Amino acid sequence: MPEGLTLSVDSPLPAQPGGSAVQVDPTNRDMAVRVRAWFLEAWTHPLWVDYRREAEEDEGFYAGGEDQWVEGGSSEALRRLKDLKRATVSINHIQGLVDILTGFERQNRFDLKAAPQGEEDEDSARLFTWLLKDVQDKADVHATSSDVFEDGIIKGLGAAEVAVDWTQDPVRGEIVVERLEPGVDLIWDAHAKDWRRFRDCRYMIRYKQAFVDDLTAQYPQHKAAIEEAADRLGAVMAEGRSTDGPPNDAYGGVGDARRSPETAAPVFYDHKSRQALVLEAWYEDFESAWVVTSKQAGQVYEAASGEAARAAAAADPKDLTAIRRMKRMIKMAVVLPATMQTLETDDTPYDNDQQAYPFVVYVGKRKRNKIYGIVRNMKDPQRVLNKRESQLLDVLIQYATARRMYESGSLENPQHLKDSWSTEPIIYRPGRKPPGWDVPEGLGELFRVLGGEGDRYKMFMRESSGINTDLLGLRSDDASGIAIARRQAQGQVIATVWFDNYRNFKRELGQRLARRIQQVYTYERVFRLTNDIGEPIALTVNPLQRDEQGRSQQADPRRRVLSDVKALEFDILVSEAPSTPSMRAMSLLAVLEIIKTLPGLAGVFMDKIVELADMPDKAELLQRVRQVQQSQGIVGGGGPPQQPPPGPPGPDGIPTGTQPGMPVPSPEIRAGQPAQ
Repeated sequence: MPEGLTLSVDSPLPAQPGGSAVQVDPTNRDMAVRVRAWFLEAWTHPLWVDYRREAEEDEGFYAGGEDQWVEGGSSEALRRLKDLKRATVSINHIQGLVDILTGFERQNRFDLKAAPQGEEDEDSARLFTWLLKDVQDKADVHATSSDVFEDGIIKGLGAAEVAVDWTQDPVRGEIVVERLEPGVDLIWDAHAKDWRRFRDCRYMIRYKQAFVDDLTAQYPQHKAAIEEAADRLGAVMAEGRSTDGPPNDAYGGVGDARRSPETAAPVFYDHKSRQALVLEAWYEDFESAWVVTSKQAGQVYEAASGEAARAAAAADPKDLTAIRRMKRMIKMAVVLPATMQTLETDDTPYDNDQQAYPFVVYVGKRKRNKIYGIVRNMKDPQRVLNKRESQLLDVLIQYATARRMYESGSLENPQHLKDSWSTEPIIYRPGRKPPGWDVPEGLGELFRVLGGEGDRYKMFMRESSGINTDLLGLRSDDASGIAIARRQAQGQVIATVWFDNYRNFKRELGQRLARRIQQVYTYERVFRLTNDIGEPIALTVNPLQRDEQGRSQQADPRRRVLSDVKALEFDILVSEAPSTPSMRAMSLLAVLEIIKTLPGLAGVFMDKIVELADMPDKAELLQRVRQVQQSQGIVGGGGPPQQPPPGPPGPDGIPTGTQPGMPVPSPEIRAGQPAQ
């Protein structure tokens, strides 16, 4: 048997040399079997089988080159043409059309913004907006989101994980956003219908190949069991009792399980390289929860147990009712499917986000089991275009290098005719015909037809994508500016679906980021932030002070990071605000158009105009404008509430009566417990 035999997903657990099965902890084996079954169910589902094949083709068509000749996972057409020494060219028209959309997204990025539902939440929302902006900058969220958008546009799906990394700071943790590729390192329940919030999704699995030595270093408590199981698997496979699996290449490497073609299965374990497939499964579980509802007050109260709920309802049976509900909880497990070992099981590490997966998915378009991006419907026109251009080039080469014909004995110097580089005149004898070419009739018409076919399929690609010549910046005719603007607007309308779905992705991403901020920012920390007008500020989150007895307590309860989950869900919404210069310029032009129509509103919008304009010393100018507006009794359009005169210094050195979010003599803005 070959030395590098591998264990694939279709392989049962091999027998040990002594004839018994590989021994693992029976407590963990059930979870490993469960996760393995989930992974196989998703991997072999037609939705994921088709998506993996098509997505890899879509990515190749965007990159261009020989990958544009792949059809149905096969490059047979390209190989056949090369064997016949025929011309093969790839003129990539898809990449430019895709870059129109991705470039528009990058030029018009939005910052996440916490928007209050009531006036009582205005200060908390402003504080949360600044923190969201800081987290986006530190975690490079904009670049990651753009990569996810590009994946969705090209392949139909993109994803990101919003997590907390405790490796650098084991106490506080660091919020990170990592790009993932569905079908490559992330897969989930194909039967789920809600792909926005995944409320009906049973599991989501992140998978990767890992060396056994790295696993033992990461899970030292399982080191002996992992190494023993790996050695036993290696001995079994070396003796030839493993089932068929993808062979190693000539260099002894292991096949990439994440990019296995449709007919191949991912490798669970390769004993030569000692690499194993690791499944990190996040799955839903349900717990009983008791609540007491009040008919008169219209409120719901959570009870610690069923007995407590029934006792509370018995106190006023006409108004109170005890109800048992099933509460959805997200849990996670890390398993090795090859050895049926569970390395880790626990509840979700996000205490304030226990009912949501940490993954956010961007779906380009989905119709039942078909998931696709903008490239999918452009592949056939691109294939035909490449074939026609190659055929045209092949015909040109064939007749450009055609050999001359002449009668036997008609030339005085036939050696010059045979030498293609010779510039000597060719002499033919009197009474004989001069040498010439055998050019078939209608060759020019053939060139015209082939060239026209290429132009037609370029038009088909634009029509299927909705990106017309006006959006590409090309001059299609001598139409008026109004007609061009209308055609551009038409192209933007066709592309609206991609950006609308992306907006949903950004909203869910903002929700996950807000939850992580609630979880991580629980200690006293000082941040250097930029407020909504571009002014640098210092923000102290959760400051502590001592009372007369020396006990710690939160300072300034009006300024806080909301740690209550319900407060974020019901009092703060995650919306979007422009962050790029081009988007602010568009908003500024919209405001100026309003002022042209209604000149009397110029004073009302003046602070908003300055806020949207990119100019030096904007903060100082904006403060002057708002002072003039206040003196004239005009309420600004977007500024923070005006600050009353400061009172005497408080225990923390900040004047009492200072409003949250306003500049103070000491450049600190503090956060404490929620206000009553």
